[in-house]
Formats: sequence, structure tokens, C-alpha cells
Amino acid sequence: MGRLPRTRLTRSVALVVIFSASVGVVVAPPSADAAAVWILQTSGTASNLAGVACADINTCIAVGASGVIVGTTNGGVTWSSQTSGTANALAAAACASTTTCWSVGASGTIRATTNGGSSWASQTSGTANALAGVSCPSTTACWSVGAGGVILKTTNGGSSWSSATSGTLSALAGISCPTTSNCWTVGATGTIVKTSNGNLWSTQTSGTTNNLNAVSCSGTSNCWAVGASGTILKTANGGTLWSAQTSGTTNALTGVSCVSTTVCWAVGASGTILTTSNGGTNWTAQTSGTTQGFAATSFVNSSTGWAVAATGVIDFFTTCGGGSRTLGAPGVSFPSVTLNGTNQTVSTSPVLTPDDESGSGAGWNITGTSTTFTNAGAKTLPTTATVVTAGSGAAGSGNCSVPTNSLTYPITLPAGATAPTAVKLYNAGVNSGEGPVNVTLTFQLTAPGNSYTGSYSSTWTFTIASGP
Repeated sequence: MGRLPRTRLTRSVALVVIFSASVGVVVAPPSADAAAVWILQTSGTASNLAGVACADINTCIAVGASGVIVGTTNGGVTWSSQTSGTANALAAAACASTTTCWSVGASGTIRATTNGGSSWASQTSGTANALAGVSCPSTTACWSVGAGGVILKTTNGGSSWSSATSGTLSALAGISCPTTSNCWTVGATGTIVKTSNGNLWSTQTSGTTNNLNAVSCSGTSNCWAVGASGTILKTANGGTLWSAQTSGTTNALTGVSCVSTTVCWAVGASGTILTTSNGGTNWTAQTSGTTQGFAATSFVNSSTGWAVAATGVIDFFTTCGGGSRTLGAPGVSFPSVTLNGTNQTVSTSPVLTPDDESGSGAGWNITGTSTTFTNAGAKTLPTTATVVTAGSGAAGSGNCSVPTNSLTYPITLPAGATAPTAVKLYNAGVNSGEGPVNVTLTFQLTAPGNSYTGSYSSTWTFTIASGP
């Protein structure tokens, strides 16, 4: 068929895109291999780690022997050493925000940062007693506890610390303050002490003489305490009554973190990790991947948490791990156009379904390439006919983190008789886009005014790869 004069272009041309998967692209249902797993991360230190505090899914610090502090701002993909300014052993940490954190330890040591760990400053505790626990519900209010029943408090970000009367001489090992006025602290021989106004402390009946090592409160009513011989205690009424729960282990439990009234993790000796999703009615063991004794754990939600142990062990929990990185993509078609002698554009917005279950936190990218749009008469559209004008990502079912896309649009989809080198069309930054994601890409196709009539087709290839 000859080329039609522009004044007579009145016939319809259907522009059809046919999708085909390239080698290495796995088209699979989202969450096909999702699993809740613990993944060991590289801490960069061999020192024993005693405390961990995480402000969000990206930002954590871990502290330990000889004043060691390591931090991450990318969810543990990398951990970096921070200068604590002390050689004293650090026993616990708390973060009120991604930039404001405290660490406490031997000989009444208190260190604080307000810039995410770029620098740590000494604060005057007023005690030489070893401090074992710290909890900071705001950037100004913190409590710390330790040997001899010592309880310290600041309401001005640590400019000054004052002591409180705990009513006990027992060593206090852990503290949890869900608000600036409500705190629980636990310690030796089953000691539990509470304040509901931030000032006066009163003892509660734990029902055990076992040493209690840690406590976590998800609110002002629900708390869990853990300790020696697999002890787990719970209160659902602010501590009026504490009840024992069956842990299923006799190993000492040293850390606990609860993100809701039903979901908690407890960690302890010999790599022990336990979890509950029903408020402690049942506790089940999880595989940690280490036999080192855990000292502490910190969870930011039901999908993401960390635990630390001896010899620099840092273990990362994700519900989007233990599997591979897959991509699903639909067939793509454009609306037809009626030629009228002018250039015309049509758009379509297919939804691609990347699913990163690797647990690596490395991020990913989707690339695309294509063959030239060609009709049955071997007539073609320009190789620059198709551009991506927009891209957006939304969490799919079972997602752990939404993607952070750093690409700018428009992006031309490469085309040629043989598909040329692919280009990035969408990406997910480090520690984002974990789990199932729905990525909507808007493609715009330009049909020149002097196009030949016919049905055009092209083969598109999408690939997902590690790293943004």
C-alpha cells in the first residue's frame, strides 16, 4: 500500500504492544516465596554488643564493650563505627528520633547524640553505679536504671539528670517508658517497679524470684518482662496483675520488644529467639542463624527488627526475605488512533509487579527495551516513538517497605530492529521496595501524521535487577 496524502488520512491504525519476558525475568505471583526470616548482617566489629535501638526501618544504633557504637541509616545494609568518646562498656541504648539517641553503661556513663551519631557527648549522671537500661519516650525525657536500684531521670534532653527513689536496692536491668509519665523497670529476684506520673515509683508483684532482664510495654496497660530460665511475664492491666507465660525454653531471656498488644519478640542465650502474635498465649521459636547469646532486641513494626549479640553479631528480621527477586508484567496495548495528518499521542499505564523477597535491602531497578513498532507491511514507527512519562509505586499485599524511586521522567523506551540495550524505567532505593509492589508506568506513544495504516506490534522486555 502506498503512502496516503496527508489530507486523506482518515483510516484507523491500531497500535498493539505484545509483551514477552526476557531470559532471567521470573514472572511469579507476588509473595510467591515470602518468608519471615532472620538474616545476619555485617556489623564491622567483633566486640560484644549489649544494646540496640532502632528509630525506624532505616536507622539503628548498637552499643557494647569498650564503648563501641555502630550505626546504620540504610536498614543494616551497612553498619558504620561511631565515636562514643568513652572506653567504658555500654549496656543499653534508646532513640527518641532518627537523630536523638542515648547510651548508658559502666560507672554511670551516659552518652548522647542529637545528630544521628556524628558526634556523641558525655552527660553527667551523678552516679558511679553501672547503668543497665535506658528508655526515652521523647527527645527531652529519658529514664535510666542500674545497680543498687538507681533510677535517673532527665526532662531537658540530658542537660541535667536527677535521681528518683525506686524503693529497692535490687539491681535494675531494663526499663520501658511508653509515655513521658508511665514507666516500668525490672531487675534482680523478680523486681518490678512502676511510675505512673514520672516521679513516684512503687513496687509490683511479679510472682517470680527469677532475675528479670528486660521489659517492653506497648502502651500503658500491656507489658512483657523476660528473664532467667526462660521466664516471661505479662500484664494487661498496667501491672496490677502479672502472669507467667510458657516460653518453651529454659534459656535465659535477655531482651524483649513488643510492637503491639499481640506481637512481641524475646531473645536470649544460645541464639534463642521467640515470638508471639497472640499476646503471648503461644510463643514459638525462630531460627536465628547463630549460637551466640543475644543481649537485646529492637523492633520498629511487625515486619522489621534487629537483635544483637556477642562478637559483634547483628541479626535482622524481615517478613520479606528468604526468597528471590521476581517481576510480573502484563501484556501492553495502546488505543487505536484515526489518522488525520497530524502527530497524535496515545497512552497506557500497565502495572508491573516486582516482588523483592531477597531480604538484602539492596534495592532494585526495572529496565526496559523494545523492538521497533512494525506493521504487516514492514512499515515502522520511529525508534523514539515510546516514552515513559510517569512512574509510581504502591505497596502490595505483604509489602515491607514502599519503593523510593529516584528516576526522573520522561524516559525514552529504546527501540530497534533488534532490541537495544535496556534502560532503567523505575527503581527502588536501598532498603526500600521490599516485598510485593505495584509499579504503574505510564507509556506515551506518538503516531506521526504521515504514518501508514495497519496494526503495529512491538516486543517489550522488562527485567528486574539488584540495586537502584
